[in-house]
Amino acid sequence: MLDAVSRKVISFWLTHSYLRRIDKRYPEYFKQMIYDLVDNRTCRKIMLLRYTGEDQLKFEAIAYEINMDLRDVFKYHKKAIDAIIG
Repeated sequence: MLDAVSRKVISFWLTHSYLRRIDKRYPEYFKQMIYDLVDNRTCRKIMLLRYTGEDQLKFEAIAYEINMDLRDVFKYHKKAIDAIIG
């Protein structure tokens, strides 16, 4: 039970704070980290669209951009976050 709660807390911290800050301060490190930790190309693309650049896209815009269902975008994002957590 505690493991599931700690994973949720870490996931929240990653998505709402850490990943955005890392990309703003160290964009090349962020891209390399995503390529090193995430194996799936679709997951990588979603993470880069979501967290990189000046215009970080919302999930709805990402779904439109890569022509994918919104639920699938959320699944791939979660898969990438789980890969980062380890």
